[in-house]
Amino acid sequence: MNREIPVACKLSEPSQSKREAELARVFEDSLGHSELEDGYEFEFPGGRENIEKLIELVLFERECCPFLAFEFSFSPNSGPVALRVRGPEGSKELTVVCC
Repeated sequence: MNREIPVACKLSEPSQSKREAELARVFEDSLGHSELEDGYEFEFPGGRENIEKLIELVLFERECCPFLAFEFSFSPNSGPVALRVRGPEGSKELTVVCC
């Protein structure tokens, strides 16, 4: 089944504000980011605690923003972890809060 997923967050306004504060705490550990054609790539230290936070972030975001796609890339030897967040046209404006 190929149906369009609306580019809109399912959270209410008050919940969005709370979530933005939570995201800011996760992204404090970011080593940097780069813009992709259809999203962003963020780099984080490869420690277990950061990986667990990122997995929780993705699990939550998949529920409230189902139009987004997430990809992880793990460097060898516990090196940095890259998180790519991609989506259809219009979704980059919603993820800019992280950048």
